Amino acid sequence: MHKKLALSLLMLCPLPVLGAAGDADIDRLMPLSLEQLVEVDVSISTYSKQQMSKAPSVVSLITAEDIRATGATNLMDVLRSVPGVYVKQNLFAFRPLITLRGAPGNNVLLMVNGAPMRDLLWSNGIYWKGLPASIIERIEIIRGPGSALFGADASAGVINVITHTAAPIKHSEAGLRAGSYDSQAGWLRHGGNWNGLDVGVTAELSTTDGHRPTISPDRNGDTGKANYAWDNQDLRFSLAGGHWRLLADYQRQDDVGTGLNGAGVLDPLNESDSRQYGLALHYDNPGFAPDWGLNAVARYRDVKYSSGNGFITLAPPTREYLDAAERQAGLELSGLYTGLRGHALRIGGGAAWNETYGVRQVNPPNPAFPIPEQSRRDLYLFLQDVWSLADDWELTAGLRYDEFNDFGSATTPRLALVWQTSERLTSKLLYAEAFRAPSYQELYFQTAANTPNPNLEPERSRTWELAFDYLASDRLKLGLNLYRFKRTDLISGSGGTFQNFGSFTVRGLELEARWQATPSLLFGGNLTLLDQDDSPAEDVNVPDEALHLRMDWAFRPRWVWDVQAHWFGRRSLPAGDPRDELGSYSLVDTTLRYRHDRNWEFAVSVRNLLDEDAWDYSSKSLPNNLPLPERNFYAEVRYSF
Repeated sequence: MHKKLALSLLMLCPLPVLGAAGDADIDRLMPLSLEQLVEVDVSISTYSKQQMSKAPSVVSLITAEDIRATGATNLMDVLRSVPGVYVKQNLFAFRPLITLRGAPGNNVLLMVNGAPMRDLLWSNGIYWKGLPASIIERIEIIRGPGSALFGADASAGVINVITHTAAPIKHSEAGLRAGSYDSQAGWLRHGGNWNGLDVGVTAELSTTDGHRPTISPDRNGDTGKANYAWDNQDLRFSLAGGHWRLLADYQRQDDVGTGLNGAGVLDPLNESDSRQYGLALHYDNPGFAPDWGLNAVARYRDVKYSSGNGFITLAPPTREYLDAAERQAGLELSGLYTGLRGHALRIGGGAAWNETYGVRQVNPPNPAFPIPEQSRRDLYLFLQDVWSLADDWELTAGLRYDEFNDFGSATTPRLALVWQTSERLTSKLLYAEAFRAPSYQELYFQTAANTPNPNLEPERSRTWELAFDYLASDRLKLGLNLYRFKRTDLISGSGGTFQNFGSFTVRGLELEARWQATPSLLFGGNLTLLDQDDSPAEDVNVPDEALHLRMDWAFRPRWVWDVQAHWFGRRSLPAGDPRDELGSYSLVDTTLRYRHDRNWEFAVSVRNLLDEDAWDYSSKSLPNNLPLPERNFYAEVRYSF
């Protein structure tokens, strides 16, 4: 394994440049240069645009140019290289689960264009597979708590995916891709003007047989391949004029192979499906009145899940059928007041409503405890002040209050002191509290393993952070972040009934570097170190160390080569777990991209280039754990117009 990692590091060291790429070719094929990156504004930290290095949070930004250069085809491919993030795979449908700073995915708030993607039943969705990369304009990430702005489930971080349709589409594109696992995809992005209105459309259709790992043995002692095939449709539309923008989306997953059931039994027959559609109307007017800006949004989403031809049950072996649906609606209004010298005061509030409906069960595992149809309502207010104490000092203070109808209330404050220590150094001292709401299953849903508890309290957390952003030179940017993240009132069902218990603390370090060696050669990387409590609350799948390295090299006119090396440290097992401990592993991905002319672009990408034998921990019912994908590849063509 160390030899493989050494080989991947050698690949990151380019040979002498054979030919210089033209500036226009570099701009179209390379990720953002260091000079461009330091000028980029983000809005996730305060709802208002500000320079990323001065944002009152630890923020990561990933642009469409970054995504294209790496060859990523899905949001999950993109997130794997973010400091503190580990994407683990679930045995059921090979569903990706995002962890951040050692906390499970229910502490990470995923949003698309500011709209939370969680639902009451299954968090991000029972068959959720991520989002196609072709729809993404940029991703803004808070590595750290975000409840003071965004409410529940943001204890460890916030991920906001901003789609191409959320802004005027300047470049239209069509593309085709084919590769391993009998995978094919086609996509379209187009923007234009109609009667003075900006119109945007994106669409992607894809199909794949998926990674088909050999499970040997499953819980019943059988050996076979897990069926993780799936088909996907993602359609999005926008219409904008003046201060208004209407967003609409439709997503559908068909013939989703679950591979194994939740108990670890191979299920070669199941083909499930889901669909959802959403509407959002945004109003953004920074000059609404003297000293006032106004922002408002109204949202509606409808989600449906079906088990298709049913899940295999543990005993006696039969088929279980489950259909469920959910309606979601939300309204938010906020104003930004700048009439006080040195202050930017934002006040706002809103309401969110979720309701399950259409629940149908046939042969449930617990006939005496059917899934109840429930609703959740959240009323909230928030206040935030960005105060310029002096030329080089800025203090951000915020407070949010949430009132839920099913488990009570939560108040979450934040404080952030940002000091422009020198022309090149920015220092940040951050404190914030956050919470995770008890889930629908924890409150109401009886399963074969757990009994719900309607009296649960929310999990709570407190985080201290010290961060430094240093522009060492015009070509080198460094970042260092130290934090202490403590979660309390943890929710666990390990005793049969869900209960609040104890606490769990993670101390961490995140180091980042980005070096623009030449206009045509860019290096980047980050290192994550975690010191986690030795506790039953520890997620055994999350490594304590992770290292990501990247090179983008325009080695000839119109050619760019991207190489990424990912190393993950060993993952320990809790006491009493009979399985063998999984050691460290490394993955190397590479993409070669060629721009033929102003219209045509070609690429070939290889994932897990060195064919590393990698595994994720899974249920104890799988003694040999869950194999990750072997070497695989794809080729694609894009046409810009």
